[in-house]
Amino acid sequence: MKRTITIICSILGGVILALATAFLLIKFGDKLFPTQNSGSYLTEEDPVVSQPVYVPEVELTPTEYLTFTSPTLESFSTNEAAVTFKGNVKEGKELKLGNEVIACDELGNFEKTVNLKHGNNTFKFTLGNETKTFKIYRRYIIITSYTPSNAQTYSAGVKLNVSAKAKAGATVTAKFNGQTITLTEKADINGGDSTFSGQFTLPSGHFVDRNLGKVTFTGKHGGWSETFSSGIITCKKEEVVVDFDPNATPSGGNYINVGSGIIAEIVAFQAETFNGTDKTDKSRPYNNYLPEGTVDYCKAELRDIDDESGRKLVTMRCGRQVYLEKRRSPYKDFTVVTKQYVGTLPDHNELSVASFDIEGHHTTLVLDTDWKAPFLFELKDQAYNSNFTVNNVTFNYVDITFCYASVFEGEITIPDDHPLFSDVKIIKNEKTKDYTLRLFLKKQGAFYGWDAYYNENNQLCFKFLNPTKVVEADNEYGADLTGAVILIDVGHGGKTDTGSCNGKQTEKQWNLTLAQTIKRELESIGATVYITRTTDVEQLSDYKMNLLKDLKPDYCIAIHHDGNNSTSLNGFGSYYYQPYSKAAAQIMENHNSNLTVNGNKVYKNTSLKWHYYFMGRVSVCPVVLTENGYMTNKNDLNNITNMNVNNAKAKAITAGIAEYFLSIQ
Repeated sequence: MKRTITIICSILGGVILALATAFLLIKFGDKLFPTQNSGSYLTEEDPVVSQPVYVPEVELTPTEYLTFTSPTLESFSTNEAAVTFKGNVKEGKELKLGNEVIACDELGNFEKTVNLKHGNNTFKFTLGNETKTFKIYRRYIIITSYTPSNAQTYSAGVKLNVSAKAKAGATVTAKFNGQTITLTEKADINGGDSTFSGQFTLPSGHFVDRNLGKVTFTGKHGGWSETFSSGIITCKKEEVVVDFDPNATPSGGNYINVGSGIIAEIVAFQAETFNGTDKTDKSRPYNNYLPEGTVDYCKAELRDIDDESGRKLVTMRCGRQVYLEKRRSPYKDFTVVTKQYVGTLPDHNELSVASFDIEGHHTTLVLDTDWKAPFLFELKDQAYNSNFTVNNVTFNYVDITFCYASVFEGEITIPDDHPLFSDVKIIKNEKTKDYTLRLFLKKQGAFYGWDAYYNENNQLCFKFLNPTKVVEADNEYGADLTGAVILIDVGHGGKTDTGSCNGKQTEKQWNLTLAQTIKRELESIGATVYITRTTDVEQLSDYKMNLLKDLKPDYCIAIHHDGNNSTSLNGFGSYYYQPYSKAAAQIMENHNSNLTVNGNKVYKNTSLKWHYYFMGRVSVCPVVLTENGYMTNKNDLNNITNMNVNNAKAKAITAGIAEYFLSIQ
């Protein structure tokens, strides 16, 4: 028997607009930009004379028998080609500069002029047992002045001219707001310093004042380089008139009244969401990602995160916050997640079911939608501890709430033998006037992952991972994993992301060694295995997350080794983020807790913990992060660098993965 639910819902009262406002009707016009946008901004401030300090200035301290009257500092920088030392010695002792004896008059006075080479100069004076060392840096002058120098505030969209006076033939660059340009040289006809100039365009389309950082000038010449920075450059907010409609926001639920008129659009491949009223970006397993293309009204003001990262959050009407930009880990630069602009969104949304089918390892739900409105996804009713750990997996169904949806039509048929779901229900939320799709699970906690995206037809697609079918087998792992797709994430890599280190031993190299050994073991029992890297290369976290989303494997394991300032810390750690990853993480810890090699226990301690590791936050499948011993602990490091132990670790991890797949049949 099949249960068929026909869902034909429409907004009460028959007062639906004949046509919704055109999707994302952008109201950019003359009023959006100040008049300065059409021309260049020429700063009125005088160029600053460049005077970098390369060494700290240290006051001169006299000794008992040796006194200097010039210079007055024993550590300083200068532009001069020479320095003159003057002073006095007592009791007629012999004064030396290096191996040279310095002549003194009958009163003990001396004067010595020495030439300075460019860069560091060290002069050591000796008088008996007393010494005095001077450290003087002679600057190789490349940039003599630059502008802008002080903090400045400019209008959005204007042209910012930057310039520097520098040594003829030098290369001068300017870096500002994530962009680096090479300045154009115009030689002085009288043979002096050249003028170097260039231009930046300040951003537009923002509705609060933006701190764009400093303009950094770098000059290079003759193998030398020097760098200077301006004060903070602030870009003023757009002077636009936006009509805010307080009735645009539904009442109740998670909705936040942000008005209307300013739109936030997700332009990254996905955006992690945070609670709409929080001042932190604390990752929570019940806050879902939103796919690229999602749009919603938002506040003009950005929220500063309560830390020193400089990151900002955009507050959306649906009750969630998203990053404006996020760091491109492991690098320190940022990439745009959300853009803001002036526009109008429809006053409601309408959805209908296009298809609901099993495709390979997944159940796919495809929805036609009027516009790319946000949604809320949650496992119900899952209980979390204060630190988001899970004592027991308690959820029985999946709720997807479609924000602003006043119409939900279509038919979903769930057969009795469906591997994941047992029933479906559409709930009309009377208070918030939107709809929730509730998908009941066949078994409590029996959920394995999901993803959402818009396809080429702009349909909203949800993919739910079905339990992977494997069979028992007569091998050392008791399982045939033919058909199972597994991704191994190899932690760290490359020159700047080595992970934990101990002497010449680096985490990145042993992560790869263990990962490749695990891959061979898994493939020996039929699994299809992908690995994030096979050589020593750096990999962006977004690359790994995209790979996980594209492959949509049945299981992902991340291989790491730990490290700590305390060399006594040791052992194995198994980490999860999503509640449906806990079972896999628990099984993994079980298989490593009593691991022995030649009668010796490999790990003194093992643990199972919740963690917000970035790969674990991707929702497409269970993800387990393993810390396979401490690089900073002597006993653990001996095991890490022992291939016999590595083989045993790989077998334990493979056994844990095999048991997990058998447990979900």
